[in-house]
Amino acid sequence: MEKSHSSNPPAPVALSFEAIDELIYDARLGDLDALKEELSKWSREHDVPAAAIVRSALDTEDESEGGTGACLLHWPAANGNVELLNYLLQILTDSDAATTLQEFTSFINYRNYTGNTPLHWAALNTHLDCVKALVEAGADIGLKNDAGHDALFLAERADWSGTYDDEDEGKNNDNNEKQEEGNGTTEIEIELNAEQEGKKSDVPPTKARQVVEWLLSCDKGAGFERPVDKQESDAQMEDAQ
Repeated sequence: MEKSHSSNPPAPVALSFEAIDELIYDARLGDLDALKEELSKWSREHDVPAAAIVRSALDTEDESEGGTGACLLHWPAANGNVELLNYLLQILTDSDAATTLQEFTSFINYRNYTGNTPLHWAALNTHLDCVKALVEAGADIGLKNDAGHDALFLAERADWSGTYDDEDEGKNNDNNEKQEEGNGTTEIEIELNAEQEGKKSDVPPTKARQVVEWLLSCDKGAGFERPVDKQESDAQMEDAQ
């Protein structure tokens, strides 16, 4: 079966391994100033708009060697760095970017080796601001990864896993992009203590639930069915037995 990432757009510029490595490192680390410098440097060297460099900084290292197949948008989406994500999106849509609508649409929906787009990673890791930025920029919320799951489903799965807090998020930062490797549906496990279990009705919606609700309520979410929640799923399984 052909992998979905085979439909990705080609890189417009043949960047060196050094250039790609530096750009990905800055994006993963969330170092916006360093990323700006690197984009400017390689843009001058290749005499192309910065947008062409952004679209060419692709992790094409073999999967067996630790490669992810991700583009620069994946990293801030996974780590919740909406400032860096918006900066990249702005570069891609600047008047001097020389990027057609088709090229931009293809790139914002770029798939990694497991078929996940930046939106998949943002939704899985419950980064609502990044989800909003990507969807409002044109990301397709209906695209499914190689496991057959869309961003809405991944956010719902994250909600089933438990409640996120600031401490939990800190533990997941910079490892988030790996959540989707393997079968494409790895969940983030968060333990709930007994007191939390007994007061579910009193706690605010989880960050994952906020992502689900926003995706369903946005204009592009029209027509999407609400995912079956965990309690309803368990009840259906009991009825089927």
